[in-house]
Amino acid sequence: MARKAALKSDVVAAVETLPAGVKLVDGEPQPLDAASIRLVMKGWEVKKQADALKEALDEINAQLIEAHGTGCALVVTGICRASLAARESVKIADADRLKAVLGFRFTDLVKTEVSYKPEAKLIEMACDGDEPLQPAIGACLSIGKSESVTWRAER
Repeated sequence: MARKAALKSDVVAAVETLPAGVKLVDGEPQPLDAASIRLVMKGWEVKKQADALKEALDEINAQLIEAHGTGCALVVTGICRASLAARESVKIADADRLKAVLGFRFTDLVKTEVSYKPEAKLIEMACDGDEPLQPAIGACLSIGKSESVTWRAER
């Protein structure tokens, strides 16, 4: 009898008390189910562990580079290899000044990339069935969709 009571109290103690959770859609809170709360909490714990591991790995990398320099590989036979390398990148900080310095040579010495992004008015025109240019505009645009999860501490 005493064993049954102890087992029952262990089971009751094992039942977790979950914090409240909400799903925000357009700023409107909706109750979040227990399974989703558990999943979000698990994801948050994994995110914190990943951040801590990245910080630890960055420190190890810095120690290895300090001890051995770059341009080498450290090999633990049959286990792993750590290749230590230095990379440099060159970016143009002042394109106008460089253009003045290079003159006509600027175009053959500098790669220029252009990015076109639709303004809100163009998107509105592409969606407006009464817009005479809507079919032609719509044919020139594509709609992309991506999904992601971003983690931050809740204050």
